Amino acid sequence: MGTRLEFLHRVLRAGEAARRTAVPNDPTGTAGRRAYEAQVRTLRELHIEHEGWARLVHGRLELACRADRSVAMGVMVGDAATGQAALIPRNARRRGLATEQVTRANAGAGAPHVQTALFVTDAGPTGVSLSAEEAFALKTWFLVSFRTKAGDAVRIDCELSQPARFEEGFVVEWGRRIPLPPLQMDGIEHLNDDGPGEINISVDFR
Repeated sequence: MGTRLEFLHRVLRAGEAARRTAVPNDPTGTAGRRAYEAQVRTLRELHIEHEGWARLVHGRLELACRADRSVAMGVMVGDAATGQAALIPRNARRRGLATEQVTRANAGAGAPHVQTALFVTDAGPTGVSLSAEEAFALKTWFLVSFRTKAGDAVRIDCELSQPARFEEGFVVEWGRRIPLPPLQMDGIEHLNDDGPGEINISVDFR
């Protein structure tokens, strides 16, 4: 696929680090949003820099796309079955039309013109746009993760999987699944980008 376990674990670690910047007075859902944003950003940065991938906005899905435009990858929160080969995970939160359509494309269902009509891709300065044929043929994978926490210790079970059937907002069948070793962390030390000392800026008020 053009990815590495090292990259995928770094994506999850970045999400956990971002999650821990949220405080109780932040709006509800802040921790999850920050984790998602950091995961997407890190997923793109690592694959663009090291594997020559590109940014892809496919419908409302924020993805990274391989250079040959045959494979894309995103992130998804799963349930407790995530990473367990004998079980069938589902997404933890209901998802919309964009996930349904990439699932149909993965399964080879639907028609090219329908796929194109539903997906207006945003190339942007560093991204790509897909033709009708590319959108229909694209195989989309998700780094699915499930987080459990006990004190400061965190375990993130994960897998890289390709949804194959979608019902009422949930993936209920997967075409291919690659269960990955879980990521386990006791804590995250945030680096001080300003160095060990404080920076004092004097301001004269006039």
